[in-house]
Amino acid sequence: MTDVSPHSRKRPGITGFLIALSVLFLASCTAQYPLNPAVEKVDRVEPYRAKLNARDRSSDTLLILAFSGGGTRAAALSYGILEALDLVEVPAPPTKDSKRHTLLDEVDLISGVSGGSFTASYFGLNGRDIFNDFRTEFLYGDFQGAMLWGLANPVNWVRLWSPRFGRSDMVQEYYDYKLFKGATLGDIAKKPGPVVIVLATEAIEGISFGFTPSQFALICSDFDKFPVSRAVAASAAFPGALSPVVLKNYAGQCDIRTPLWIEKSLAKPDISSRTYYNALRMKTYLNPKTKPYIYLIDGGVSDNLGVRGIVESLIARGGIHESLRALGLEKTRRVAIVIVDAKTEEKAHWQLLDEVPGIGTILGASSTIMINKYNFETIELLHHVARDWTHDDEIHGQKPIDFYITHIAFDALPDEKERDYFNTVPTSLYLEPEHVDRLREVAARLLYTDKAFLRLVKDLGGRMPEVKARMAAPAKPGEPGGPADDGNHALRELEVEP
Repeated sequence: MTDVSPHSRKRPGITGFLIALSVLFLASCTAQYPLNPAVEKVDRVEPYRAKLNARDRSSDTLLILAFSGGGTRAAALSYGILEALDLVEVPAPPTKDSKRHTLLDEVDLISGVSGGSFTASYFGLNGRDIFNDFRTEFLYGDFQGAMLWGLANPVNWVRLWSPRFGRSDMVQEYYDYKLFKGATLGDIAKKPGPVVIVLATEAIEGISFGFTPSQFALICSDFDKFPVSRAVAASAAFPGALSPVVLKNYAGQCDIRTPLWIEKSLAKPDISSRTYYNALRMKTYLNPKTKPYIYLIDGGVSDNLGVRGIVESLIARGGIHESLRALGLEKTRRVAIVIVDAKTEEKAHWQLLDEVPGIGTILGASSTIMINKYNFETIELLHHVARDWTHDDEIHGQKPIDFYITHIAFDALPDEKERDYFNTVPTSLYLEPEHVDRLREVAARLLYTDKAFLRLVKDLGGRMPEVKARMAAPAKPGEPGGPADDGNHALRELEVEP
C-alpha cells in the first residue's frame, strides 16, 4: 500500500533539493580558468625582429605609443591619439605605393596598460578598421554594467564558488564575446601593423609582466595560442574588484636557456644596479618548484604608463644602440615616444570637512597619489636615460639619436575649468558618449600643441592639419564611425583643413 501521509510527500522535494544542491556544488568545484598551454620548443629567438623590418615604414624612425591605464577614459584618449596621428601626413618610404602615408603608418610599437590595453589590442588586430566599430563596440558601451549583470547571473554564482575560477575569468569571456572574437596573441603578431605589448603586474614580485614571446619563452608557454581577451583581462584586473589572472609556469620544460642579460647581471651582483634588481626578480620565473603559478593583476600597479618596462629592457640590453641592433633597426636615427597619460587629479573635497575620512576614501586617495608620483618618476627616468645615451654618443664621436618624448596629459591644458572637467571623468568601464567624444577631441589638441611632437613632424617633412575645435556626435549607422563608415571618419569629425 502506498504511503500518502504529508510527511512522506515531502521526501521527494527534499531529495530533489539535495540532489540539485549537490550538482551545483560539484559544478562549482569543477569550474576551472583556462590554462595557458605549454610548449617544448620555442622556434623564434627574436620574434619581433621580422615584424618590425617587414613593414612599409621609414627605416630611420622608431615610433612608440604608450597607452596608460584609466578605464574607458584611457581607452578613449588613446583612440583619439590614433585618430590624430592618422591626420598627420608624412612622406612615404620608397617601398610604399600608397599616395597617402600618415604617422599612423609609422607606428612601430604600442604598449597598453589596463584601459589602454583595450585600444592597443583592438588596433593590433584590426588596424584602421578600429575606426569603423571600436566606438560603438566598446567606447560607447557599458562594459561595467554588463559585468555587474554577469555577477548577478546565478550560473556565474555557481562557477565563482570554485577556487579555480575568478571574476577576471568571467569578464574575460565577455571581452572575448564583445571585442576579440577568439583572437590570440599570435594573431596580432602575424598582422602587418605594429608590435603590441599588453602589460600586467606580477602580484608576488610587483614587477611588470609583458605579454611577449620572450616572456612566454621564459616560462615555456605557448605565446601564439594565448587569448587576447585573457591578456587584457589580466592587464585590467583591478585589485579587489577583479581577481588575479593565473598562469601556469612550465619553466625548464622547453629548449630556452636563461637570457644572457640575466646571467651577466647575476654573475656580478650590484645592489645599486637597476638591471641586477630586475634580474633577481626575473630569475624567480626559472624555478617552477618555488613559483608554479604566476598571479597577474592590473598593469597600473607596477607601471601605469606602460613605459618603464620598455626603458628597463633597453637598459638591460646595454643601451639604445645594442637594443636597436638586436631588432635589426641599426639605421634608426630618431626615436619618438608618445605617452598617453589618462591620470586623474581628483580634488579631495573631504579635506574641507571636520570628519575622519573612511577607509575607502583613504585607500582611493593613496592609490591616486602613488600612481601619479610613480608616473612622474617614470617620465623622469625616460628623460634621464635619453640624456645619458645622447651624452655617451657625443663623447664617443657618434652622431646621437634624436629623442622626441611627448607626454599627453590633462595637466598641459591651460584652462583650469577644462582641466577640472577631464580630471573628474570617471575611470570606470562606462562613460557617457559626451565624455568619450570630448576625450577624443582633447587628445588631438594636446598632441598637436606638444613641442616635441611638432619638432618630429617638422624633421620628418610632414604636414600638420588644422583642426577646428568641434566635438563629434556619437556614431550611428551610416555616420562616421558607424557600421557604414567609409573610412574618412576623422577628416569629417574634426573638420580638418590642410
